[in-house]
Amino acid sequence: MPEPSNLLQVNPDVIQRLVDLARQIDSQEFTGIPEDPEVQAGSAEVVALTEQNFDSSADEFRSIINDLDPEQQQQVVALFRLGRGDYAFEEWEDALAEAREDWNVNTADYLLGHPMLSDYLTSGMLLHGYSVE
Repeated sequence: MPEPSNLLQVNPDVIQRLVDLARQIDSQEFTGIPEDPEVQAGSAEVVALTEQNFDSSADEFRSIINDLDPEQQQQVVALFRLGRGDYAFEEWEDALAEAREDWNVNTADYLLGHPMLSDYLTSGMLLHGYSVE
């Protein structure tokens, strides 16, 4: 693995937590099969439990993003787009420039609206030379 780049100004531990939360959110979107065969998958009990877990993970994700300054939020978006393959690592400055142009206060919801968010953030981190668990 290459040495971590000094281009990323967001703490890698913060990105790791965002990846973990995105994984939780992704997994909760597809759960809902109860262990008790008497409880139907679409029942209010199962839906409420799934929504509660989803909401708490999404709320924490939003909170972390909102606690970052705008430049750091833009870096997370650029990292996401890098990992998604919109840019090559050598085009990092272009990814940042586009993220700056697109930035608004809805960064967390923008990111949460994308399937495979955890995979793309992980790929972006790997391209920067960081390992993600």
